[in-house]
Amino acid sequence: MQISTLLAIALGGVLCFLVVALAYHTALTWEVNVGKVTHVSARTRDILADTQGSIRITCFMDRRHPMFRPVSRLLRGLRQASRSVAGADIVILYVDPRWDLARAGQLAALEVPENALLLERQRRRLIVTLDEMVAQRSPLRTREELNARDHRELGVFRGESVCAAAITRLALPFERAAVYWLQGHGEVRFDDYDELHGFSDIARELKRGGFDLKPLTLPGLSRIPDDCHVLVMAGARYALNTDEIALLDVFLQNGGRLLYLAAAHVATGMEVVLAKWGIELLPFFAAGPQTLSGQEVVLSSFADHVITRELKNASLVFNNAHCLQALSKPSAPAGADQPKVTLLASTAANGWGESRPDVFPRQFDPQTEPPGPLAVAAVSERGANVAKDVAFRPTRLCVIGETDFVMNGMLASRASANRDFFVNAVAWLAGIDMGSAPSLGGDATLVTGFTRREWILFMAGAAGVVPLCAFLAFCLASRRTRR
Repeated sequence: MQISTLLAIALGGVLCFLVVALAYHTALTWEVNVGKVTHVSARTRDILADTQGSIRITCFMDRRHPMFRPVSRLLRGLRQASRSVAGADIVILYVDPRWDLARAGQLAALEVPENALLLERQRRRLIVTLDEMVAQRSPLRTREELNARDHRELGVFRGESVCAAAITRLALPFERAAVYWLQGHGEVRFDDYDELHGFSDIARELKRGGFDLKPLTLPGLSRIPDDCHVLVMAGARYALNTDEIALLDVFLQNGGRLLYLAAAHVATGMEVVLAKWGIELLPFFAAGPQTLSGQEVVLSSFADHVITRELKNASLVFNNAHCLQALSKPSAPAGADQPKVTLLASTAANGWGESRPDVFPRQFDPQTEPPGPLAVAAVSERGANVAKDVAFRPTRLCVIGETDFVMNGMLASRASANRDFFVNAVAWLAGIDMGSAPSLGGDATLVTGFTRREWILFMAGAAGVVPLCAFLAFCLASRRTRR
């Protein structure tokens, strides 16, 4: 009897070992959803609701890859969200390069690398690589590399925001929107990689969202290129000549899209053009008691606009932002369709327009300075009420009173919505009438499957409830044996 018991225990141990080895070799998993691990953010749901037709997503990944689980959770979340909204129909296919050799060869012929997602809608294709979904210094591709590195160096999983941007690009009538970045007047460059003052971070964000960034110089041009979806004038330090100003004026009159980022204490000559569209730059800088260190101003008052609609619970941080105001009578030619100006972001009522931004601490002088609320960003649009079936492109203009709010140093050191605000502005100018917001927990929980609260509950259950149940079962079995 005793030998039979020992033999049964040994066979049970061997069976458990074989099951674990088989599961490890085949990477078979069975997961139980805890909380909202497969729920995507409201922003992604809005994108899926506005996207019509079927979208097929092929996951070309090794199931043993350490990032396969968060990616598969993301795909299940997208499919679940698509079924709950009347929009895109998400179809998911999994291709393991180790087992499905025929399908893997077809994907290789389409130049789809391993550990990537292939998104297809009608005849258009987009590839999202794992390196794009995981923000890190160096890509991790194998389990050995993952084990050799500290887990804190994995980076941040941004799969939801990247896939949402890819789905948005698939729904656009054009494949990629061209963003021309004006140069030649001391403007900041989108290919500047300086850790503090460069703009490479926000340029990378725009490229990830489906925009092609191209430099543009005005001398020698008779017109802005026809493929220009958005023209960016960021922080010009020198004035434009009259021919260049006239060229940009004609560009706006013909339905152009301009993003103007003002530089402090600089008159570029574009002030006259901006006034035509109902926006005036004031010689004051936004200030207020809502500040981090006394040198910047924190803004959390937004208008109900596509650019800022998803930023209601967020804040913007500006250093030296020009105050703006909407002109009651724009100097544009009179007509039935006058420019409509919307003040996007403003200081609080206790803010003010500072006339001496270099003097600290800043104090409000009611005799010489205007009281708040004062706007630091505004948009002007003409032709928005024209029927969509008419071949007419509305003019859109966005003016922001500062340039440095999206430089690399600001984006790296400030927990703000500056990045999303800028990307939303470019998207709206390009014709993507859908604001974006930071993912509210979707990407964070997709990596491990648990939020902080759920991790606590899981550890409490694993360390307390499971051993307690095993102990009670042992006591019950012992008691029945004694009887």
